[in-house]
Amino acid sequence: MGKSAKTRGFLISIDGIQPDKGNETIYLVREIITGRLLHAQNVRTSDTETMKQVFSPVLELDVPVLGIISDAQQSIRDAIASLWPDIPHQTCQFHYLREAARPIFEFDRAVRVKMRKTLTEKLRPLRPHIERHKQSLAQVQTEEAHHEQQQMQIIDSYVVAAQASCHVDGKLPFDYPGLKGYQALDTLDQSLRQVKKRQKKKENH
Repeated sequence: MGKSAKTRGFLISIDGIQPDKGNETIYLVREIITGRLLHAQNVRTSDTETMKQVFSPVLELDVPVLGIISDAQQSIRDAIASLWPDIPHQTCQFHYLREAARPIFEFDRAVRVKMRKTLTEKLRPLRPHIERHKQSLAQVQTEEAHHEQQQMQIIDSYVVAAQASCHVDGKLPFDYPGLKGYQALDTLDQSLRQVKKRQKKKENH
């Protein structure tokens, strides 16, 4: 371990990882200054007594603990208060920001649900209609029909992209799926406006 950890003490973090939902959780206790893993333990429950057991190997090292960072899980907080009642305990910044952003994230997700419903109702009938029209054009061996078939393919691509914009995922704290979907739709709208402008220029010439 690093010299600062030897002479002054540990700054430690604890976090739980659940590789398979519903199964055991792996709790990792690390020393922040050096990045060294102090202890790892699989547990089936995460009550206060279990968390104290997870911390016990750190106690056995007989090195002062200067501070702890965690996700503020209640059982972890209670275990820390019992083992080290006088040391600073800070919530992990990522977890803090995640929880602070949760109300906005939930509102954004509700907006995405409404947006998906509205667009799905409008877009769902378009693709079969476009496909039927493309098939009918394929039977007409003219340059004009071929050109129109290409246009239908482009329109179909726009419809697919619009549908996909409603199914993007997000992640706390700052990755909002509704906002991402809106931005994707805005990009499609700008693209369609450019297509319309080019078409008008062709018609004017």
